[in-house]
Amino acid sequence: MGKLRSGIGAAGFTAALVLAGCGEPGSTPDQVAGQVALPWYPPWTLNQSPEQIALRWYPDATPSAAAAQVARLHCQSLNKSAELASDMRDGSAEVAEYRCR
Repeated sequence: MGKLRSGIGAAGFTAALVLAGCGEPGSTPDQVAGQVALPWYPPWTLNQSPEQIALRWYPDATPSAAAAQVARLHCQSLNKSAELASDMRDGSAEVAEYRCR
């Protein structure tokens, strides 16, 4: 069980690094971590299309910059930029929708 937990922990940390982005070429891990704090609980996608992406996360555990980075990566994969369309609270969670333009 201990090996399984450490494997899951490493996978979670790796996923957080991917979601936080890689930073500029040649940047150090400290510089990347300074750009976006690594989320313990990454935002999850509610829905997405080539025109938009909607994300949900808990702001007390994940900075909104992490959601913005996920949206940026989604839109950049389509050669577009992400633009915040709406941002609201849903209980203790935050929900944001980004448009790809």
